[in-house]
Amino acid sequence: MIEPYTLKNGKIKYEVHHYIGIDVFTGKKVMLRKKGFDTKTEAKIFIARKEVEFEENQGTLKKEPKRIRFEDVYRMWFKQYKLTVKENTYILLLRATDIRILPLFKDYYMDMITVEMCQDIVNNWYSSYTKATMLVSVVNRIFKYAISLNYCTDNPMAKVIRPKNTHKKHYDAPFYNKNELLHFLKCVSETENEIKNVMFHLLAFTGLRRGETLGLKWKDIDEVNGTLSVRRVIAEGEHKSVFQEPKTQSSKRTISLDPQTLKILTQWRKVQRKQLLSLGYNSNGPNQLVFTNKENHHLNLYYIGTALQRIIKTHDLKHINVHGFRHTHCALLFEAGLEMKEVQERLGHSSIETTMNIYDHVTENRREDAADKFANFMSL
Repeated sequence: MIEPYTLKNGKIKYEVHHYIGIDVFTGKKVMLRKKGFDTKTEAKIFIARKEVEFEENQGTLKKEPKRIRFEDVYRMWFKQYKLTVKENTYILLLRATDIRILPLFKDYYMDMITVEMCQDIVNNWYSSYTKATMLVSVVNRIFKYAISLNYCTDNPMAKVIRPKNTHKKHYDAPFYNKNELLHFLKCVSETENEIKNVMFHLLAFTGLRRGETLGLKWKDIDEVNGTLSVRRVIAEGEHKSVFQEPKTQSSKRTISLDPQTLKILTQWRKVQRKQLLSLGYNSNGPNQLVFTNKENHHLNLYYIGTALQRIIKTHDLKHINVHGFRHTHCALLFEAGLEMKEVQERLGHSSIETTMNIYDHVTENRREDAADKFANFMSL
């Protein structure tokens, strides 16, 4: 049935009330109800189109997409994504996308976002952000999720042309050479307490990550065989630091300890037992952490970095960050003659490319000196 009705301004419109059949899934009558047609012919075309759709879908009608803003789907997608990854992975991605994705799309309805709009945004990302590919991937997945929920029918981000990333930075991370490291450790030994002495020595002589170091338990150290096993990390959670498994399988590893490092750790365990006992804590339990605060809880994630920057400033040392000790260890391993694969396994790199990038960086100065060394040799 098609009936006319009159608007307040006197204009005539048409509305549809039309029985189309029985829904095969619900067994209920399917009635078409829609207003706002300018002509009776337009209403008839709508009915005919819906009848064809009903027949093609074998007795059911597709639901019209519900209009919803990007921000709402974004929040819904992240709520599900959180259930599929480690907590710190979720936090890091959410922080990045809250800054670089959400402000650009949040006020738009999903069906208003066009390919042209996405292309302009993607072009900007690839010219200003090293991890632009990750941003495109997230928006892609959000649109796919929206389509699955019938909030839109198209994914404009899947149709963009990805430009060349012109913002990729040269691989750079300051590290210490052998003499700089020995000087740093000397400064630490002369002015810092024992826990920092042990911690920075361990970082330099094992290449452990910050979270791996703070997550170490005494049961991870095998004094008989002289090894250290990485089995957990402390990472940043949504509300507090959390213990979790290393991110990749290659990060779960057992590495050898040199006699001096093993000796330093053994001495530290004795000191720690005395210190904690004086504070009323028994540190002989199987899950005792190697590094703790005075309440025998794990240290804050920023403890090492804060101490490092203070030490560097106090002694006017070359600036590096905590991760720079991994590069320092890596550089000294190469200098000591270890093969690429050995270094990769010791550092827990999932890809050999990561190890090669560090190798290229730490050997850059030696390559620059190669021509001068050759010229000096030939002049003899």
